[in-house]
Amino acid sequence: MERPYIWKVKVSSFDTDMNAALSPQNMVKYLMETAIEHTEDAGYPVERLLEMRRGWVVLNWVIKVKKYPEFRDRLEISTWAKYGSTLQATRYFRVECSGEEIASAASRWAFLDLDKRHPVRFTQEMEDAYCCDLPAPFDPGRYVLPAEKEEFLAGEKTITVRRSDTDTNGHTNNTKYVEWAVDEVPDNIYSGYMPAEIRVLYRKECRAGDRVDVKTYIRYTSEDEAEIITIIADINGAVLCKTAVLWHRK
Repeated sequence: MERPYIWKVKVSSFDTDMNAALSPQNMVKYLMETAIEHTEDAGYPVERLLEMRRGWVVLNWVIKVKKYPEFRDRLEISTWAKYGSTLQATRYFRVECSGEEIASAASRWAFLDLDKRHPVRFTQEMEDAYCCDLPAPFDPGRYVLPAEKEEFLAGEKTITVRRSDTDTNGHTNNTKYVEWAVDEVPDNIYSGYMPAEIRVLYRKECRAGDRVDVKTYIRYTSEDEAEIITIIADINGAVLCKTAVLWHRK
């Protein structure tokens, strides 16, 4: 691929929040949709992958946001993968609004055997279809998330996964984990701060009917910054997903 794939989208009113801006979970959704549109354009639509009994699964996100777009804003989201590995794919994103870069992201993906549910290598042909030699928008490092400390535990609740939370594979859609985390952010932080950096680690899948525990840890690192770590685990304590979000005062 000689240039990144670009998806153009207009921010829908249904994707904005109480601040009349694109919500954090829908920022993730737009990035996911861009990746899906890219894989379609590259010649590997969902139907073809299902025939192959293969599928892409996101493992990590690091998303840096300068500004969240508002209702009716028109976005250009570019994405491309990095050459160098046929076992795990690194995918980058840039989000532009009216010619201004407002967000960027790095992510890691696994190519799964859908029957055995473990990673397999993808072909050189696929790598050429997805990859581009553009530099990364930033260095995500090792995708490490900070450790939670019990002294900062601010809340805990149990929820039941609904049918509407799941995707075409019958598993919980990855954006839902971010939504569950954001739902537990106190109103004073959500209204007065902006989620400037979002880190996500996915570990296990869950399905409709499963009960999951959501633990929220809040630490104020300064007067103008709060770090919120969310652990989402199954009823046996196995971690399904972990998020770490830096909220900057507006």
